[in-house]
Amino acid sequence: MTRTTTAALIAAGLLTLAGCSASGAGTATTSSAPEGAGEASEQTTANAELVTDFVTQAFVDRDYRAAAERYLDDDYIQHSPAVPGGADGFVEGIGSYLDSVPELRVDIARVVAEGELVLVQSHMVPGPGARGSAVMDIFRVSDGRIAEHWDAVQEVPEDSANGHTMVDGTTERTATTDEQRERNRSNALAFLDTAFNDAEFAAAVDRYVGEPYIQHNPLVADGGDAFVEAFAGATPSSGEDATVFPRTIAQDDLVAVQTFTPSGTGMAGSGSIDIFRFDADGLIVEHWDAVQEYPAETASGLTVWDDER
Repeated sequence: MTRTTTAALIAAGLLTLAGCSASGAGTATTSSAPEGAGEASEQTTANAELVTDFVTQAFVDRDYRAAAERYLDDDYIQHSPAVPGGADGFVEGIGSYLDSVPELRVDIARVVAEGELVLVQSHMVPGPGARGSAVMDIFRVSDGRIAEHWDAVQEVPEDSANGHTMVDGTTERTATTDEQRERNRSNALAFLDTAFNDAEFAAAVDRYVGEPYIQHNPLVADGGDAFVEAFAGATPSSGEDATVFPRTIAQDDLVAVQTFTPSGTGMAGSGSIDIFRFDADGLIVEHWDAVQEYPAETASGLTVWDDER
C-alpha cells in the first residue's frame, strides 16, 4: 500500500496532490554516503553556500538567467519531471513559471549538506492568501558548479492532523560524530525499509522512533502510535514493486532520504524526500517530507530518481 492509498483512507480526499514513498520489500535498493562525504567540512560548507546562493538568486531575487549562468553546469542534469535538461532548459522551464507568478515568495527552511549533495527545504507561495507548496530539492555540486537536480513538491493542505506546518519546527542543529551520522543514516534507511517495504510499522516504531515524535506530514498525527495507525492494513511488497532509496544526506542530527516506488508504467511512480531528526540515542524524534506522484514521461527524458553520471 502506498502512502497515497493511506492518505485516501485517513484524509477522505483532503488532498488531491502528491503520492508518496510507499510499499516495497527488504530487497529495496539502499544508498550509501554521497561522494565526497567524510572529506574536509570546508567543501561541504562551500557547496551548501553555493546552492543556497543559487536558490536565493534564482527564486527569491527572481534573477534566474544570471543564476543559471553563474551556478549551473552547461550540461546540467534535470530530474524534475516538467523541466527540460541543461542550463537553457532551466531558464526556459523555471523562467516561464517565475514570470507567471510575480508575487511568488520562497522561504528557505533548512539546508542539509554532505559531500557533493545539498538538500534545500523550502516553502513556495505563489501569491497572497495561497497555502503554497512544500518543496525538497537535492542538488549535486561538481567542480564548483551545480551539475544535477532532483526534487519533490507537495501542495500544502488546508488542515493538518498534527497541528504543525510542513516546514516549521526546530532549526537548531546538534553536532554529531562520523560514527553517529552513519548510525543515524542506517537507522533512517532501516526505519523506511521496515515500515514501507516489510509493512512492519509497529516494529519500525519500536526499533527506531523516540519520544516525543513530532510529525510534519499533514496526514499523520504526532507520535509513533499515530504513525502505525495511519498505515494499518498495508501489505509487504518486493522485487520491482519495492520502494528504493537512491540517495541520503546526513549532517549534524539530520538525515535526508530520497525514496521512489515505481508504478509499473513508464517512469511513473510515487516518491518523496524525507528529513529525519535524531536524538542522542539514534532514535527519530521529528520528521518532515514532501511527497509527489511522478508521471510516466518527463521533459528531460530522464527518470525522477536515478543518477545520470
